[in-house]
Amino acid sequence: MCGIFGIISLSKKINIDKNNFQLSLNHMVHRGPDDSGSFMNEKFAFGHRRLSIIDLSKKGKQPMFSYDKSSIITYNGEIYNYQELKKFLIIKGFKFQNNTDTEVLLNGLIFEGPKFIDRCNGMFSFAYYNKKKNEFFLFRDRLGIKPLYYQIHNKNLIFSSNVKSITLYTNNTSDINYESISSYFSYRQPLKNNTFYKNIKSLEPGHFIKIKNSQLKINKYWDQKKFFLNKKISKSEDYFLEKIQNILDSAVSYRLISDVKVASLLSGGLDSSLIASIINKKIHKNFLAYSIGYSYKDYNEFKYSKLVAKKLNMKHFTTSTNAEQYFDDVDELINLRGMPLTIPNEASQYRLCKEIKKKATVVLSGSGADELFCGYGRIFGSVEDYKKIKNLEIFKNKIEMNKFLKNVKSRYGTLKFNNYLDHFLNIYSYTKDDLKSKILSNNFDHVKIKKNIRSFFENLFKENKSDSYLDKMQYFFQKFHLKGILEREDISSMAGSIELRVPFLDHRMVEFAATIPNEFKIKQLNNNLSLTSDISSEVLDTTKYILRKSYKKNIPNQIHDRKKIGFPVPLHIWMNQKKIKDRVSDVLLSNDSKNRGIFNFNFIKKMLKDTSKEFEGSSKIYQSSAANKIWMCYNLERFFSQKK
Repeated sequence: MCGIFGIISLSKKINIDKNNFQLSLNHMVHRGPDDSGSFMNEKFAFGHRRLSIIDLSKKGKQPMFSYDKSSIITYNGEIYNYQELKKFLIIKGFKFQNNTDTEVLLNGLIFEGPKFIDRCNGMFSFAYYNKKKNEFFLFRDRLGIKPLYYQIHNKNLIFSSNVKSITLYTNNTSDINYESISSYFSYRQPLKNNTFYKNIKSLEPGHFIKIKNSQLKINKYWDQKKFFLNKKISKSEDYFLEKIQNILDSAVSYRLISDVKVASLLSGGLDSSLIASIINKKIHKNFLAYSIGYSYKDYNEFKYSKLVAKKLNMKHFTTSTNAEQYFDDVDELINLRGMPLTIPNEASQYRLCKEIKKKATVVLSGSGADELFCGYGRIFGSVEDYKKIKNLEIFKNKIEMNKFLKNVKSRYGTLKFNNYLDHFLNIYSYTKDDLKSKILSNNFDHVKIKKNIRSFFENLFKENKSDSYLDKMQYFFQKFHLKGILEREDISSMAGSIELRVPFLDHRMVEFAATIPNEFKIKQLNNNLSLTSDISSEVLDTTKYILRKSYKKNIPNQIHDRKKIGFPVPLHIWMNQKKIKDRVSDVLLSNDSKNRGIFNFNFIKKMLKDTSKEFEGSSKIYQSSAANKIWMCYNLERFFSQKK
């Protein structure tokens, strides 16, 4: 796991500012504190910051040349099945100089070019040059676990694991993407391959860039939609239970391969507990497990994480943070990533990773299971709401139907949806359009942006040709929602110099999960027609049913049967504290903030002065509270002020 930075000429010759190149590369010292290297010529420059995981010797230094010096790579990530691939390549006649997965990837690319990636099980982003063929390739892994950003600047392609490294080199921080700011409030991240800068793009997951004869082409090499289109496997429940166990067991085994200490995130929820139980079968005892929480009621799951750790004989560490430490972490993390944070717990995970770094360098996470197995019950279950709205004839009597319509009105604010896209946009947005138009200034073309946003959602839903609304929704969550989760997990872990691995997102599991019949993902227990999914979810149904059952014997019943909760941060409690409210107000009400013209200044002042129940309540309301919207504004303003 590392940080990469580089420049490739799209014309005849390149002129590298070596000092600026080194400055941009060294901004990622947190991603690679163990070593640094670079190579430059008149065609390109590759840079690398190394976090040593496999083969800790100097032989693993990057950029790395092939045995005959004809090819070079700068690479961030892990190829988990590198040992099998190395044996395969040795049979094909390749020689190896070290024990890294980097050299396996390099020789594999020499052997069969981009097709070699089909053999790889891993997470990665890299740049590769083959001198004999005069070809450059830039790759990003199938799911987007590892980031890769790029910009065309002065007839050069500049790429990096970090947006700020690019802006440091180009010295261009003024070209802000207003549509991305609007999307940030609605969906926590920019749309498509956009960033918060107009000219800096993110290479989409499952894609690669090929450059030959100064011509650049972007290609797709993997997409899970074809697996949704395959006919659902008609097998018994036992078949799916066994298959899931086999794939996940293999995925965890691969992700335990390391020459440095490995630990596990343990929230006390289902997914991290399942991963911990599989680790326990392989390591048996004293495996390191880490949890973070807060001192307020409903704001930590230590009760549950301790229960799991005790059952699995894990060495368990808990940590917490206070308001001032939290906002210090927010500011620090924004500076490191060069973009706003997406959700409040990102800074908390950063603090946890700094704690983990004291004893380990690799950590396993339970991320991805919700997207693969329909874990967001209130949203995935809402497909049934939509079906009932469109087919009211199923109700046996008017009393039951009227109860349902009352619940629909309460949840959605409307009784009418023209199509499933109208329905989905109603429930997925974190900030409704009317509130967003109050927060943001008139410098935003809200009508145009709303049209572009709808077009993006419409096109993404159409990509999956399945007739099933639930299949389309799962595809959306895996293509868009998951991308945001993985980006922030990469940033928060790498900021603490920790490599985070995600066994659920082994591509074999992603492909198989798409073929599992949906009734094995959300299991209906009692179909009360009058209820909407926000009321019935995880009461009258079981989310992630097949996954839960696969490991029922391995984890305590209290964990197996728990409802899903998020990772709440007590923002609305902290922002009632004078010191924190003053800190946030000083940033948002500054002259710089006012002159920037991003926010509706009077509305921000009104929100900050609000002492009503908007700043009260349990962890269940923290996402919808005014405090959360103020937090987003604070993030943006800190991002703008740190660009200078």
